[in-house]
Amino acid sequence: MISSQWRELPAQTYFGPASWQARALAVAAAIFVRTPIAGLTLLGIIVNRFWPAGLQRARLDVIDRPLRLIRTLPGTEVTPLRLTDCPAEWVVAPGARDSTRVIVYFHGSALVTLGLNSHRRFVSRLSEATGAKVFNVGYRLAPLAGIEEAVADGLCAYRHVLDAGFAADQIVFAGDSAGGLMAASTALAARDAGLPAPAGQVLMSPLTSSDMEIKRQAARTHRDPFFPFMAFTFIYRVFATVNGTRELPVMPPEAQLRGLGPFLLQVGNNEMLRNDTFVLADRLTAAGVPNWVQIWDRALHMFQMTFDVNPDARRAIDEIADFVDYAMSAARPDAEPAATDEIA
Repeated sequence: MISSQWRELPAQTYFGPASWQARALAVAAAIFVRTPIAGLTLLGIIVNRFWPAGLQRARLDVIDRPLRLIRTLPGTEVTPLRLTDCPAEWVVAPGARDSTRVIVYFHGSALVTLGLNSHRRFVSRLSEATGAKVFNVGYRLAPLAGIEEAVADGLCAYRHVLDAGFAADQIVFAGDSAGGLMAASTALAARDAGLPAPAGQVLMSPLTSSDMEIKRQAARTHRDPFFPFMAFTFIYRVFATVNGTRELPVMPPEAQLRGLGPFLLQVGNNEMLRNDTFVLADRLTAAGVPNWVQIWDRALHMFQMTFDVNPDARRAIDEIADFVDYAMSAARPDAEPAATDEIA
């Protein structure tokens, strides 16, 4: 899709009806994912009641270790390295080995878990689809680190990519769930640090607001097949704020958003985080930042990772690839000017 076509798209686009594969995945998630998350949340509430200090020392990212068995797409090169305070890796599909494009990727985590292993196969698909090298960032997680430390890791990653000789107008930040928060917050931190802004941001089911009420409203109207509402309140209260002793940083919707590149936001219509997406989109529009929201029928939280079995996920990745082309071409000095008009 060429730049002019993106600028002519509506602010919100609905993708549906859901494929039978997407529907089946939603049912399976409600049984095999949502229920265990609810049980673990109840257990966590009990532990926090009687032994809060022990819970604050928990390493919930250990689940990522066995996920190293998940393979990348064939031919993908993975080069691990160490940033100042966290691990990272280059994930490069065969067709991207000579590319000057980079996607800096922030994995989903609910702020507390998963890592490079859980998302390596997905980012290898992202590299294949976009023709860009992917810099996969294993930012620090709660409860041992706050959101500010995670964003500092993101800024360190961006500096590393710039120092490696890649141009900012050929770099896009991307992230899912809490990784969407890190992507948007790192873009803001880069701007505030005097670094050139990346060409754009791709946020998938992003967690971008600390406002529990907008999540409660979403939960009342649609039943999220993945997360119970109490899981979000537990994570924020116990881990993100350390039982109210750690202050949260300014979240993206409350920040000054001018000066950022365009955003593509993808979210499921029944997700608890969909209002996070809509609120951020409204704030971006008010700041004059081009943005497009894609709403996917009955899509799971971070459904894009199911691309092996879900045609809706493959279509969403194709949309991301088109947007990356748009953002990087629109950011080039020799390209036609990017859109600056507000989107209604």
